[in-house]
Amino acid sequence: MTDATDAGLQEHLLSAADARLRRVVAVVDALPARGDADALIAPLRPRLARLRPPRPLTLTRLLFAPVEPLIVPSASWQIGSPGIPRSALAALGGDLCAALGEAADPLRARCAGRSMEDEAVVAECGAPLWAEAAKLLPGRLPPADWTSATGLPPAAHRALVVPLGVLLGEGVPLHKLPTLAGQTALAEAERLLRQAGARGGAALTMMLALLLRRLPRAQRLLQLADGIGEAGGAGQASDRVMAFLLGDLRGAVASDAALPEAADQVRRSARLLEELEAAAGAAERPSRMQMVRAARQDLSAMCRDRMAAAAESLAVAAEMAAEAADLAAMEDTARALRLLDAVGRRLGEAEVYDRVLSGTAGRLTAGTLLAPNARLRLAEILLGPDAALALVEGGP
Repeated sequence: MTDATDAGLQEHLLSAADARLRRVVAVVDALPARGDADALIAPLRPRLARLRPPRPLTLTRLLFAPVEPLIVPSASWQIGSPGIPRSALAALGGDLCAALGEAADPLRARCAGRSMEDEAVVAECGAPLWAEAAKLLPGRLPPADWTSATGLPPAAHRALVVPLGVLLGEGVPLHKLPTLAGQTALAEAERLLRQAGARGGAALTMMLALLLRRLPRAQRLLQLADGIGEAGGAGQASDRVMAFLLGDLRGAVASDAALPEAADQVRRSARLLEELEAAAGAAERPSRMQMVRAARQDLSAMCRDRMAAAAESLAVAAEMAAEAADLAAMEDTARALRLLDAVGRRLGEAEVYDRVLSGTAGRLTAGTLLAPNARLRLAEILLGPDAALALVEGGP
């Protein structure tokens, strides 16, 4: 099987694999102690994030709900990073529940049988849990099995619980932030950033990273963070967050993502890059500009590769099929190609995308068993009506 395998068969295989994956996750979620079983699904987390299967509402999941965008694989985390290593979640959650004692029982009972998609219950139970966590976490010592359970040094515990206490103290507004829009969301983000900045550099760094993953307005928030950092002696916060975010962009276009989803991933990443580039230019930080340009080149290369592979798959599918059902699937792929094309051009090298679209349209119209009106329709989606008609009729 190659990259050019029939799109319908690929979709069938992916759907079957997704169904099996959901069953495996349900079994792991039901275990009283996940342990090594958690490592079993670790390589599949990017796909799980896109499938979004229902997740049982546990106190540990509830605890980290406001800061979930910061959770990263433990292997990629180091002290000073704004991320939260996944291996620390169970240890921190279990220790906090132990500190709460019987006070955790009503929350645990309320969460039983619920999922993370039950927004009303998450908000209801989260508010008291996040408030208690803000009080208790900064003063907790590492559990006795911290290193064996997490693979992290004792110093990592302190590096995590202090800024986490600050962020969870704002758990309710952080949880509500994605529901806000426009200037209201930006004003709330600025308030949260100032509050964190008053509590130290680690809290400022973690809050900035979280806000930039929630909101696209990177330029304004980075400028504000720079000012807060310089005033409070935490001037490296923005640099650390930029490195954190730009490192993530290298995995922005998942190889197993459906084509429209891949286009959306590139679009969001390109928008963030534009904001980061504007912020770096406004701050006159050459080192940041170099970081952004390197990330742009990486993202552009990934986008071109995905575009070329999808175009080849479409052309081969057209050469092999002539059924109406196949045509509908091919039209969907052609539309997704145009979406990826529109985003890819923002990253540069428009002539590359012109060649891919025109070359693919040429193959669709010249060497397939499709009826003339079907060829015209596909070429029209890829090139527009005038260029498609000229191609089909052999005109200029």
